[in-house]
Amino acid sequence: MANRALYLYEVVDVVGQGQYDYMEHLWQDPVQRMPEMNSLQGSFYVCAYGGGRWPQVVNIWDVGTEGWTGWAKNVDRLNLKRRKAFYGDWWDKAAEWRSGGFDRLCGGVPGSPTTDEIAARGVKGSLFVNEILEVRPGTALDFLAEVAETRVPLMREYGHEPTGLYEVLSNPHEVVMVWATDIASQARLRANRDAARGLSDEGEPDQRLVDWERRSAQFTTGGTTHVMTPLPRTVYGPDDWEDATLEQWLEGT
Repeated sequence: MANRALYLYEVVDVVGQGQYDYMEHLWQDPVQRMPEMNSLQGSFYVCAYGGGRWPQVVNIWDVGTEGWTGWAKNVDRLNLKRRKAFYGDWWDKAAEWRSGGFDRLCGGVPGSPTTDEIAARGVKGSLFVNEILEVRPGTALDFLAEVAETRVPLMREYGHEPTGLYEVLSNPHEVVMVWATDIASQARLRANRDAARGLSDEGEPDQRLVDWERRSAQFTTGGTTHVMTPLPRTVYGPDDWEDATLEQWLEGT
């Protein structure tokens, strides 16, 4: 059996409009030049029109192929050694754009692709759906197994590819799910869900979306969903930012 894939999921509080500079600064993090240490899988800023607190950046770091041995190495470099050996200049620069944050240690489950698998399959997204759900303590693995078996095929029909199905290991009651998609696919999914609920005639009713919500409710007790804009050049991010001008928007083009 292979080592379990482990990830550090960071929610970073950004100062002002510092998200772009901070995300680009991640490429300079010394850890990315250290063998078998964290590597940046993805970085995103929370899109203000999709729900969620802003300004915030979400980073997903792959702990590496060494499993818990790799986790221990990362903790060691950030423990007593950090003050003298690591991060003086990089940390000071990052502080210009961030004021704090919140980390979750996460573990992949069966059906959750590794970073190498995502890259090999060429999974890309221009919009990402991020779900942090609360479940009844002790049911996270059972819930995620249901997601892998039932929900993933349905979401793929709607152009949503899972990039992370994670058990949160730093508490007993959360899961994290991340999906690569695009704006049109997310809008179609939401419209069809509303149509199935009898709330709109904009989409085509799909009862399977409602059925999943009811199945999910047997496990979940709360949580939040928001959409995120990916940093270009990450494992599943686009090649670059899109160009647009205010004049184009005012002209409706």
